[in-house]
Amino acid sequence: MRIALGSRGAGLDGFRRSHWEALTTQRMLAQFSASQQVATHDEIELVSLVTHEPERAEQFVRRSLGDLEHASADILDAVRTYIAEECNASRAASRLFTHRNTVVRRLARADELRPIPLADNVLRVGVALEIIRWHGRG
Repeated sequence: MRIALGSRGAGLDGFRRSHWEALTTQRMLAQFSASQQVATHDEIELVSLVTHEPERAEQFVRRSLGDLEHASADILDAVRTYIAEECNASRAASRLFTHRNTVVRRLARADELRPIPLADNVLRVGVALEIIRWHGRG
């Protein structure tokens, strides 16, 4: 069972927009067979937009992540959380319930696997990580 939610809206236009967003979310959950069973449109909106052309999206992921695409879940989670915490290793460590040095080591390993250091293109890496997360690969 999967639950797909659109954003809140007022009136008929708000209902219509929310309905279409929920349908898009539902389609994304089914298409990418992500393990996540509940999703909101806000969570998948960016991935929905950038994966409209699947072949180009895959090329984007390969170019952006390099070998990081196939890294362990611990490394991918560390990078994703580090980016979500505005590139703050201490906050990422707190959110991951681990030591800051562990996060720093995982980020260093991620940089070894990437064609370009994380610091040089955080946004691109973040988007690529979201794509593989919703594809159920990360």
